[in-house]
Amino acid sequence: MSRTQSDDKAVEGLAAALLSLECGRNKDIANKLGIKPVAVTRHLVKARREYLKEEARILFRKLPRNLIENARRRLASLPLQDQLNEMAKANGQEREISLRVFTCGPCRDDHERMSKLGVAAAPLIRILLRRTKSCGLTWGGTLETVVAALRNLSHPTPWTCKPIQFIPLSGEPLARERSSFSSSSLARELGILVNGELYDAPSLAMVPAFVPDRFRAYERDGVWKLIELVKSYKAIFGLHHGEQAAPQSAKGAAPLAMHLDMILTSVGSHDKPLGFGRGLLFDEMSVSYDDLKTLIVAEVGGVCIPRPHLNSEKLAQLAKVQTSWTGLRLEHLEACAQRGSDLLKGPPGVVVVSGGKGRATVICELIKRGLINHLIIDDVLAEELQKASVQRPKPDGQR
Repeated sequence: MSRTQSDDKAVEGLAAALLSLECGRNKDIANKLGIKPVAVTRHLVKARREYLKEEARILFRKLPRNLIENARRRLASLPLQDQLNEMAKANGQEREISLRVFTCGPCRDDHERMSKLGVAAAPLIRILLRRTKSCGLTWGGTLETVVAALRNLSHPTPWTCKPIQFIPLSGEPLARERSSFSSSSLARELGILVNGELYDAPSLAMVPAFVPDRFRAYERDGVWKLIELVKSYKAIFGLHHGEQAAPQSAKGAAPLAMHLDMILTSVGSHDKPLGFGRGLLFDEMSVSYDDLKTLIVAEVGGVCIPRPHLNSEKLAQLAKVQTSWTGLRLEHLEACAQRGSDLLKGPPGVVVVSGGKGRATVICELIKRGLINHLIIDDVLAEELQKASVQRPKPDGQR
């Protein structure tokens, strides 16, 4: 056997072992890799003998880095991943993304699609979580399906020797939405699932997602004083110190949101920014929801990405929204994405799970700004991204 053939077999073997961590049957692994089930069996026997631990955890320290990288690429949708990375590079981003596409098949509605994606993605997300010391969560139905799917994996707690800290990154929208969608609920449930029943996650349950700018100055000050009585808020975001200043750390302690190993989030469609996070409080804003959609090109976890070439009046409108938002900020996303620069080892960084139509524009904008490290999507969104990532940008920032 030539050296090239030997290298290909090693890559194929590690790719099969990685898929085995995601609870795949040998037949499913074979279909994914385009090989015979008997070859999968042979690869896994060799892997278990050399580097695959019994609890389904690969000893990456025993493997050369180029082999790990090539195996991950073997699992990715390579043409699309390469297109997205080229798009990032063309926009000045050095960091690459890791892409996984799961086929969800025919679905009756978005809820069924998200449920299928959550089940398919859960084993991979579990692997990423085991690389973290702290994970922040945003909100929404997609993340709820992911947490439910992680629960159904039935792995004994704790997952790691040291507890993983789970941090909510948004206050409450005060809308008629399921409480299980909220950031605090998701952080608590995932924290108990990973660390055991005694784990006590910080909560932002008493914190409103927005402090409306239509409130009078003394009313806003009163709301912020109440928010700063919530110890979890100070620990996560620091003190607010007024509308024009970014939150500062309390008593010299660095806010947790600035030092997260992982942010687990989804994204909504481009025409429905903020989603669950908007809530009834946004109705009290001087900037309407329709106005907001003309001001931003993307939103993730409450962080609004402005459209290019906004005039001073529109920038002032967007500033009202950003300073009214009490949760995750752009600098937190940037810091986490920077920590996740190494896709193979260490902190995962920003992990986006999303599927369905209408989300390609948002994801492309986030990739252009270097705000995604791991992208986990379904086949419908992959097809949409395939088209969006090859479209030439329109002149003068037109959309």
